Amino acid sequence: MTTQPYRHSIPADILALSHERDMLRRRGQYDRADALKRQLEDAGYLVKDNPHGAHLVILPSITIDGKQYRTARQLPSFLNEVDRCTFSINILAQNTHDQTRRCIESVLRFADNADIEIILVDNSSKDGIDLWAEMTRYQEPRLHVIRTSRIVGAAEARNIGLKQSRGHYILLLDSSTELSGDIFTPLATLLEDSAIGIIGTHGLHTDDLRHFEESTSEQNGEVVAVDGPCIAFQRKFLRDVGLFDEGYRTPAYMDIDFTFAIRDSGTDAHVVYNLPLICHPTSRESNSSESEQARQNKRNFYRFLEKWGDREDLLPAPNDDDDDGGDGDGDGDGDEQEQEHADA
Repeated sequence: MTTQPYRHSIPADILALSHERDMLRRRGQYDRADALKRQLEDAGYLVKDNPHGAHLVILPSITIDGKQYRTARQLPSFLNEVDRCTFSINILAQNTHDQTRRCIESVLRFADNADIEIILVDNSSKDGIDLWAEMTRYQEPRLHVIRTSRIVGAAEARNIGLKQSRGHYILLLDSSTELSGDIFTPLATLLEDSAIGIIGTHGLHTDDLRHFEESTSEQNGEVVAVDGPCIAFQRKFLRDVGLFDEGYRTPAYMDIDFTFAIRDSGTDAHVVYNLPLICHPTSRESNSSESEQARQNKRNFYRFLEKWGDREDLLPAPNDDDDDGGDGDGDGDGDEQEQEHADA
């Protein structure tokens, strides 16, 4: 018998459709049952099968510039469309009203001569950022506001914005950042180099793909990975290597994983330190306990390790002069990484 989640109302016709699918599965008519499953998913429900019958979960709806879509799969994707501007600036907000507003206002302040669009993904905030953003959108046509009806994972939220982006370059900004000058010109200049696939303001090194340390040199240059507050790359890489891995529900290792995917295409990752960018302390709220966050971080680490742990070809050359040392324990526990990761 089909069950439904507590406190959510599912229409009778949807429940009847799911009951019919349960019966088809019991009879071994899996092709017809799969067709009904797709119908349920298109209607906005995640179907989780168990021995007692399907469990239906209402998927979050998404609103883009005032137009509502029942589920994320119904969103139009612009990934294969031609470039409409130079930069698509993607910003995620989740109960970070003041810092998100400061970030967007600083982008607009220093973007007078830049051909940009701003894609704000409001991950079901409860602090009124949606009201401010909608009001600002009517005055600033370069701002596009996307809002989810319920909180989604970090990578999924990021991908929602990326699918709506139409810039030649993608700039991912943490909502805690504030521009203090033109960052668009130097970023575009760096990304014109075909050898560079992705750049960021926080670089990472590793000798074993298990222990990552922050790049400490103050000179711009090649690194193993970038993560954190400011990341940029050409939009074409989203078509070539794919979007962010939505198995990362929290930010830990999410950006590193994406960096490795781009580097695997044959390009390099570079860190750039001299951008006019202020990184303020984050003020985001977390609904998870410290132990739960540690568990999620460790889970993300092992997800990364499963995908990239044997890719020694992506490590720096053995004759590198830089010796970051590491903690030397070699046990590979992901919760030992103390780096800061980007917000979702």
